[in-house]
Amino acid sequence: MDAQAATPRADGITQERLAGAPPFTDGFDRLNNRTWSVSDGWRNGEWTVNDWRRSQARFDGKLHLVLDHKRTNLAEFSGAEVQTRQKYGHGYYEVTMRAAPASGTVSGFFTYTGPHFGDPWDEIDIEILGSKPREVAFTYFRDGEKVSYEHPLGFDATAEEHVYGFDWQPGYIRWYVDGELVHEDAGDRLPLPVTKQKIMVSLWGSQQLTSWVGEFDPATLPTSMTVDCISFSADFVSRQGCD
Repeated sequence: MDAQAATPRADGITQERLAGAPPFTDGFDRLNNRTWSVSDGWRNGEWTVNDWRRSQARFDGKLHLVLDHKRTNLAEFSGAEVQTRQKYGHGYYEVTMRAAPASGTVSGFFTYTGPHFGDPWDEIDIEILGSKPREVAFTYFRDGEKVSYEHPLGFDATAEEHVYGFDWQPGYIRWYVDGELVHEDAGDRLPLPVTKQKIMVSLWGSQQLTSWVGEFDPATLPTSMTVDCISFSADFVSRQGCD
């Protein structure tokens, strides 16, 4: 663990600050292969309708993640996921995005690490369901256990771009919408994540998790999630986009 400072949490346990990869801001004029890898040729599990395909992530001044009816040897549909090559520690993570407008889909901006990377399952999420476009879910995992909070929005997140972020520090996680603090968790219900994680953004669908994501309707495809900007800094700095 890279220790820069030690901070007491709400439960009185001291957690060291994690130093990870350096700060960056990306407006996706093109794919920066040094920062990002595009998931291709695999599937998370049968609970998703899709596998991941490089063809479904498009870069043209924005990042477009597309879920479409494209049958492969793994699934009937193909979606898109982009993840950083390096892992990041404590700091502020921000995305400017428009969620996909289709029931049964999940537009996600999150950090993650787990057994596939030789780590415990730690994760911090911002997720918007196509079936509930006026809500955003804030979730974190610590070693496979999770807590989640649904926050009402005053707008349709599938209609236009907005700025979402979270500040992960040793003593808290604070979630922001358009630069405004809307939720905080200090680890009272579940200890906070302690492992450096990759930054990920993805669009996927499910026909099994209907009680959560809603009914999936193939007739609504193709659908897309648009990402204008992603940034990371060690301390809270809301850039409100890349301009």
